[in-house]
Amino acid sequence: MLSNHKDFKTILILFFVGAISGISLSFIHLIPLLIFGYFYFIKILLITKGKGDAFSNGCVFGFGYFLGCLHWIVYPFLVYDKHLILAPFVLIFFPLFLSLFFGLAALGINILNKLIKKDLVFFRITIFSITFFLLELVRSFIFGGLPLSLTAHIWAFSPHFISAVSYVGVFGLCFFTIFWIICSSILLLNKKLKLSFLIFVIFPIALYFIPLSSQKDGENKILIRVIQPNINQKEKWDKNLYQQHFQTLIDLTTKNLSDEPILVVWPEVSLTLFLNEEKELVSYLNDTLPPNIMLVTGSLRREFSNTSFKIYNSFYTLSNNELNYYDKVKLVPFGEFIPFKNFLNLLKITPGTTDFSVGNKEDTLSLEILDKTLFFEPSICYESIFQSFHYKSIGLHINITNDAWFGNTTGPKQHLASSIFRSVEKGVPLVRSANSGISVILDKSGKILERKNLNEKGFIEAEIILGDNSTFFMKFGNKLLVILLMMFICFSFLLDYLFKITKKD
Repeated sequence: MLSNHKDFKTILILFFVGAISGISLSFIHLIPLLIFGYFYFIKILLITKGKGDAFSNGCVFGFGYFLGCLHWIVYPFLVYDKHLILAPFVLIFFPLFLSLFFGLAALGINILNKLIKKDLVFFRITIFSITFFLLELVRSFIFGGLPLSLTAHIWAFSPHFISAVSYVGVFGLCFFTIFWIICSSILLLNKKLKLSFLIFVIFPIALYFIPLSSQKDGENKILIRVIQPNINQKEKWDKNLYQQHFQTLIDLTTKNLSDEPILVVWPEVSLTLFLNEEKELVSYLNDTLPPNIMLVTGSLRREFSNTSFKIYNSFYTLSNNELNYYDKVKLVPFGEFIPFKNFLNLLKITPGTTDFSVGNKEDTLSLEILDKTLFFEPSICYESIFQSFHYKSIGLHINITNDAWFGNTTGPKQHLASSIFRSVEKGVPLVRSANSGISVILDKSGKILERKNLNEKGFIEAEIILGDNSTFFMKFGNKLLVILLMMFICFSFLLDYLFKITKKD
């Protein structure tokens, strides 16, 4: 009876520290709680004997973790009354499914802890770190992937701490951060207090002073204005309010406008119609907007065949009377399409019953600016959380999104934090237009130059220096991870050997 009570208490604590660890990802001042949560989790794992207990403990911690950091995923199901019935299932089953990744990591560590000799301290730390890291990597790619709430995202609050991403990418920084937490924790558990504290302090200091891979500034500049109309999600698709919303976009676009060439960016599906079919609207925009404006906007696109049609969530450019587009490739499950639709008769969150189709057009667009061609990467909504590799010399990344789906939760904040890493990986500025926030203009180091916060209406404007997409990471990509992990394994063996010799002497 006493044992069962003790186990139940451990489970409650694991869930609690998992939850505070997840919540801490979005708040810099709570990062110590994240580290404490992992410390307690690792402590329990190292004294857990049974494989089943290790797996269940990992799942409990993981359930709390993902409930804490991704609870906002339920918010879209609260926007329209017809989806309310699904909200409890999403809130519980989504983090429960993701908790399996922590459960598998815990199971792996339980097995490895019995196989690796106790005196191989640094080798054990490295292997445990790799185990955690590989499950985070799998979670980011399997079933379409969900690289949100990654361990590396705790550093997104400052560009000084994420420069390493220009060399090793966000997953490289994930591994470094996991290693840092596990190394500090295990050394502390082994009562190596001074060494644990030294590593705990040195790692963030080292991150802070790592220079960007791409140091040289380009010569080309561009003036950019980002529009944030802050339209309520329930009103966005109301046909009676379309003209009002459209006028808001026009007014914010033309307010206090200078005469020099300017790129204006509207959010995802700002125009709630099929823009490729609206020739009169395109003509009106060409006639109404000043000639110095190059417009980026989100809208829908439709293609007809003999027996059916396809609908796309599209990114449009309008410049010199020419309309070009990019169709979204990474679609949101249950938002833009129903996975396993033949088996799961569930309601699609977004208006309409037809699933969106996956785009297949080249995902690089261009604009003519001052007799020069600007190549840039377009992305829509959560596409910006995924790594992409463009070997053309793009100078800019433009993301349009509609985070009004997530209300006042931490969702928009986490979406932005994840997007920042794309800028540093590529060495290009990032421009982000969100319907209700958070809209930003970033330089290539991930520094926010201008920002429009959540639920604010207005625009931001800045002149930015274009990048070149030629960082060390973009040259070699995630192949570097294999080399990185092998180096850590070899280095850990060397450290253990040196410590062993030192003890003998």
